[in-house]
Amino acid sequence: MNPPANALHGMTPDLLALLDEEITLLGLRAKQFDDLYEAILHRRDERMETLLADMTLAQQRQAVLDDKLQAMRSMLSRALGREQQDIRLSELVGLLEETPSRQLREKRQQIILLAERLKRKHLTTAILLAESARINRLLLESLLPQTDTVTTYGAGGAKPWRTSSGLVDAEM
Repeated sequence: MNPPANALHGMTPDLLALLDEEITLLGLRAKQFDDLYEAILHRRDERMETLLADMTLAQQRQAVLDDKLQAMRSMLSRALGREQQDIRLSELVGLLEETPSRQLREKRQQIILLAERLKRKHLTTAILLAESARINRLLLESLLPQTDTVTTYGAGGAKPWRTSSGLVDAEM
């Protein structure tokens, strides 16, 4: 075993476990975007609220996992005597023995595919929301006077709205 592979040997199980966690989380987040898309499309407001809460929890889990992955990357960089930004999974594959190398290569490929899937799901959901907002604006502008303030109603009660303003209030 060469010195870098020897240094990596003890860290490989922990790295593989973190990558498994990443794979699980990416799959969950992609499914959440699928579910959100369907809930928006079919106007299932209660489901949307539940999904948004679940997505917030998944985002928090992702932040914790990112910290763990960063710590692992730091340990790997120290073991290999390299800078953190220079450590890549593709390089580690070449430093390991056959079985852990194959496992790492497979997990890396799964992460790449899931990340692309999540990116597509996010984009399609964002497009659906943007198009819904555009259609709602067109409907409101065609039904309501262009210069007057109109009273709209929502969960918080009555609220004035002008056709020249946005449909969504970004303030929390």
